[in-house]
Amino acid sequence: MKRITNSFAGILGGFVFVVIGIVLLWWNEGNNVKNLKTTGEMDKVVVDVGSDSVDSNNDGKLIATHGKVINEQELVDSTFNVKVVSPIMKRVVEVYQWEENSSTDDDGNTTYSYNKVWDSELIDSSDFHDKGKANPKTKMYDDEVYTSKDVGVGAFKLSSNQIETLSTKANYSDFDTETISKLNLTVSTHYLTNSKNLENPNIGDTRISFVYNNSTELSVLAVQQGNTFVDFVSSAGKSVNRVMDGTHSGHEMINVIKSENNFLKWLLRFIGTILCIGGIGAILKPISAITSYIPILGSLVGAAVGLVSFVLGLALSLIIIAVAWIRFRPILGICLLAIVAALIVFLIMRSKKQKENTSVSVPEQPQPIQENTQSEQNNQQ
Repeated sequence: MKRITNSFAGILGGFVFVVIGIVLLWWNEGNNVKNLKTTGEMDKVVVDVGSDSVDSNNDGKLIATHGKVINEQELVDSTFNVKVVSPIMKRVVEVYQWEENSSTDDDGNTTYSYNKVWDSELIDSSDFHDKGKANPKTKMYDDEVYTSKDVGVGAFKLSSNQIETLSTKANYSDFDTETISKLNLTVSTHYLTNSKNLENPNIGDTRISFVYNNSTELSVLAVQQGNTFVDFVSSAGKSVNRVMDGTHSGHEMINVIKSENNFLKWLLRFIGTILCIGGIGAILKPISAITSYIPILGSLVGAAVGLVSFVLGLALSLIIIAVAWIRFRPILGICLLAIVAALIVFLIMRSKKQKENTSVSVPEQPQPIQENTQSEQNNQQ
């Protein structure tokens, strides 16, 4: 009975999942349309320019340029005596902590598992099921970001916002041993740590790393304003202001943005569809829970509920996507609606077929042939 009770309690959660899935899918399609319009607009107006000089005729235009990084400022973290000439440097402080995961079976029994992970964010362990798994409440040091005030790409100057978005892929490892020793830390590859063995750390151990940008060439895609840059705002209301490592043309950078948008679009479509399928599955769960105590019937109903949840969840997701697109992309929207119709027809036909297979036909019993008795035969004569 506990399994049935829990399944009914999960109906509300199922509705919540479906609503979240619908909202996510709707927002994602609207956002994707805006992204497509934005990149299409950028393809038409972008102007590739050199960075050796600034042409005032390009003010207010979307330009793409690339050139050598010009930066002489040394960024310094005085606590650890770390010094590097770079547009940006970050101090990343990670703590070795417990991470709790839980799973609940059909009978409502919840099991908990725990992993040890490095994380720069403190994980609150006060609500852990296992009170013996306790994480630190404070960090030895805070994360920090250091940026240069004057970074150039050829004759252009990067804005402070652009500098903050630069990649930080290079690891700093030239630590001052005397300073590190005074802080009771040791060096392990590019980490500073208080751990006795970084390969086998204890809960609460800390590791600190410094990452920075070491690119010699940068490419910029933004609107020119004097000798610096501001955001490009499309007619769809999307803002773009990108700085990438290396040398790239305007269309190459736009293609990178298209790929990122495409990845995000399909990721959110997948998540939204899974939420819809899972939500409908939770709503229909009581049906399979009630029949689960009958061995053969329970398995058949459970499989049928799973199939129905998948088909209905997929159909609902496609309807949301189709309706969102039909205003902006009518042909695609109509095609998606056709697919939904095909799924619904498939579901109806399969349901009818299952009913036909499960129905038991009772054959007509032949009427017994009555033999005349001898007396009846005599009377007839």
